[in-house]
Amino acid sequence: MSRYILLLFTVLVCSSCHNTQNEKKEKEDTTPKPTALKVMTFNIWQEGTMVANGLDKIRDIILSTDPDIVSFTEVRNYNDEDWTAKILKKLKDKGVDYFGKFAGGDVSLISKYPITASKVVYNGEGSVVKYDIKLNSGTIVVAAAHLDYTGYACYLPRGYYGGTPNWNLIKDENGNKSPVTNVDEILAYNKKSTRDEQIAAFLNSVKSETNPVILMGDFNEPSHLDWTEKAANRFDHNGVVINWPSTYTLFLKGFIDAYRNFHPNELTHPGITWPSLVHGKDSTSWTPLSDERDRIDFIFYKGHNIKTTSAAMVGPKASYAYNELVSTYTSEENFVADTLEWPSDHKAVMVTLMFE
Repeated sequence: MSRYILLLFTVLVCSSCHNTQNEKKEKEDTTPKPTALKVMTFNIWQEGTMVANGLDKIRDIILSTDPDIVSFTEVRNYNDEDWTAKILKKLKDKGVDYFGKFAGGDVSLISKYPITASKVVYNGEGSVVKYDIKLNSGTIVVAAAHLDYTGYACYLPRGYYGGTPNWNLIKDENGNKSPVTNVDEILAYNKKSTRDEQIAAFLNSVKSETNPVILMGDFNEPSHLDWTEKAANRFDHNGVVINWPSTYTLFLKGFIDAYRNFHPNELTHPGITWPSLVHGKDSTSWTPLSDERDRIDFIFYKGHNIKTTSAAMVGPKASYAYNELVSTYTSEENFVADTLEWPSDHKAVMVTLMFE
């Protein structure tokens, strides 16, 4: 009899342990899992109209890279046609579904996750539009930005005006190229644009935000993390070291440059996005007597427990310097979709962010 009682007790205890383990497992299974999100920023050069079959080329790049979210700049909606609707249809015809929404300005966004809200933050010479996107683990805010292209001050050290008042060569009294290397002069020229106002408007729009925030797009301005002492003699910086205001302001506000976070060495991984080789087109350079290669397309993020787990250039390795195609300094870079016909004068940037 005592053996029977002991056996029954053992069975009951083991059953209780098993049930407890099952309950614990069920609780663990309902805990939100980390979300890996692949995001891409893509300047599509006048929405693909500058090259033959540009829309198809843009579609093929998206299909090849398979991002979860893509922000587009230079969306014009020519002939009153909704470009976002057109790219969504092109993708759907290939069996790939995205949500998409054009809200205003000259930017747009598509997402594999539902877009629940959108708001134009700034619209002028360039624009910033903010979207709420519902992930499985919660809502994030994604802003697509195309900052003002005028007052393009990074051309001054290269001996060119930056669109204010023109894009011509800066010449000395003898007619020779005359780079501007005084940082105060460069920053004063930079203020001729509205990039400062656009970044300020964006920051004001998310100052009370509790959800993770991503900002990505074409900034038309380099990074303070690239124009450093180490890089002072590359790409015709002509010794200039400068805290470019747009990226530096974001840095001071706690935003992280995803590409430079994953590739911290600006010499081995310059991340050049401009000016790119375009298939079927001649030089896209605006400074034929200088090396204007720069990283001006960015993905920034801010939020708790987010990290960059991959970062790549999207597009061909070659860019223009001194009006010639070159691929120097790109040997260590990770390029994707580099075998496809490229339709833009910018390369795209893609990163994977892990939300824990």
